[in-house]
Amino acid sequence: MDSQPAPHKDPLTVLKSSFGLTSFRPHQAEVIDAVLSGRDVLVTMPTGAGKSLLYQLPALCLDGLVLVISPLIALMKDQVDALQKRGIRAAYVNSSVSSKKRRQRLEAAVSGDLDLLFITPERFRSPSFMAVESRLHIALLAVDEAHCISQWGHDFRPDYSRVGLYRKRLGNPPTMALTATATERVANDISTALDLVNPLVVRTGIERENLFLGFEKIFLAEEKLPHLAKRIQSLQGPGIVYSTLIRDLEELHDELARLGIPSLVYHGKLSPEERRAMQERFMASSEENPTIILATNAFGMGVDKADIRFVLHAQVPRTIEAWTQEVGRAGRDGKPSFCETLFFPEDLALQQEFIRWANPDREFVFSVWSVLESWGERVATKDMDDLTSELLLKNRRDNRAGISLRWLEVIGAIEGSFERHDLRVNPAFMPSDLPVFVGSTEKLDGDLRGLLKLAMLANSEERCLRAGMAEHFDLEVPDLPCGTCSSCLGADTWIRREMSASKIIHALPPPSSMHPLKDPAPAPFRRGNWVRIGQHGLARVLKVEGEGRRTRVTIEDSASLKRRTIDPNRIKLRVIEN
Repeated sequence: MDSQPAPHKDPLTVLKSSFGLTSFRPHQAEVIDAVLSGRDVLVTMPTGAGKSLLYQLPALCLDGLVLVISPLIALMKDQVDALQKRGIRAAYVNSSVSSKKRRQRLEAAVSGDLDLLFITPERFRSPSFMAVESRLHIALLAVDEAHCISQWGHDFRPDYSRVGLYRKRLGNPPTMALTATATERVANDISTALDLVNPLVVRTGIERENLFLGFEKIFLAEEKLPHLAKRIQSLQGPGIVYSTLIRDLEELHDELARLGIPSLVYHGKLSPEERRAMQERFMASSEENPTIILATNAFGMGVDKADIRFVLHAQVPRTIEAWTQEVGRAGRDGKPSFCETLFFPEDLALQQEFIRWANPDREFVFSVWSVLESWGERVATKDMDDLTSELLLKNRRDNRAGISLRWLEVIGAIEGSFERHDLRVNPAFMPSDLPVFVGSTEKLDGDLRGLLKLAMLANSEERCLRAGMAEHFDLEVPDLPCGTCSSCLGADTWIRREMSASKIIHALPPPSSMHPLKDPAPAPFRRGNWVRIGQHGLARVLKVEGEGRRTRVTIEDSASLKRRTIDPNRIKLRVIEN
């Protein structure tokens, strides 16, 4: 295979004619020039910075196929639909299309009738793909969401761990790895796993100045719903509210309905058709006709919607990387957008539990295989409920069995699936066949440290969040104070200044109908004030947000050192003069 493909079209001409753009964004020209010269590339850019153009445009300049590895079927369809509307020859091959269409699209790729072909990494294990892969003339292999390759990435996936082997099967074509979030350690891991040769490495800043980034401490679980409702009421346009628990989503949906605010719900209990319908309704919404979607973190990757005005989190995600990627879905059009995460310390225990369930040890993985093997021919009549019952897994959120099945499938210990009732077990499997890092305590400890780092960032009230993010990702620290994070500016102040509160669409009942107010104009407070709470308590003011009836004061009790946020309209605070 020729490692130095010659471009047959000028990239700037293609940018104008096929994409309707007159100039490249920062770093795009540099990356595309490297790709067109046949060089390997590793790119980390924030969500919305134009990463997809880095492989879409070369597909129209290079002689050959650009093969794109992507993790989500929905992401593929959205990209292919958009490309086909531009007259670009693109297709995808995955389990959502019939075997006949898969064969037709693969033959089109072999015959040179496609510029881009999107596949999931699982496709490399398909006999139909393996039968044609040697006939594909691949000018560029693009690996999207490349952090999934690294065991230190926030969304590590078994099938992605073998992409380096798949690249060798394809003859080591020039390769581009792309992700929105990667520390230097993850970036190095990606480069090593893919065996990139002298790659151009482009690692840009991960922050976007149009986003407000905030953490709001919650001290009682019952404070969550009122706070989220208040935030939604003060914002306009399409928005996403993330929650780890489906129960919380449903409760928030009911509360918003009671307040006259419609919302959609997206989670794993819904059928694929229902999830697709929810996503399509959200994608069709606008600032004039906004839609709010309440979702687990399964929603969002690959949702290319530019006008998302806010992203709220009911619980902290598991890592700074996951948090960065999810808030990065807001404001891709460059307009001001609001992102806030509720930090309730008890939620850390919940996330720790999820992390442990996402890291089955080697003994557990082998026990899954042993159960399947013991069933013999009966395995084809069994399902996931049978497996979890035999393994004595009581909590439905315990995903160790599912993750173990994926590893067993990837390494060839099993074939088929419960869903198709064609599961087969390879009796020659040995525990030593598992990659050495599967079930390692090092990975589990690393994931727990990732959660701790996010908790420390959420607690850093005195430190700019953007500075903390830059240090985490080993990037240049921005000028301080940034003025767009909750450590540098109150959230309510930013909303009033940037998001045109006079145009609020989702209106709640006036505050007087929700809570009786004792004092409509509380005295002004400043950070550092000492205040008397009621008749006896003494505390120091840590933060002041809002004004008038919307004033909220975060204080630290002088006796217990506990922190809480107080509405001075309801609880009397008196400044103690120095």
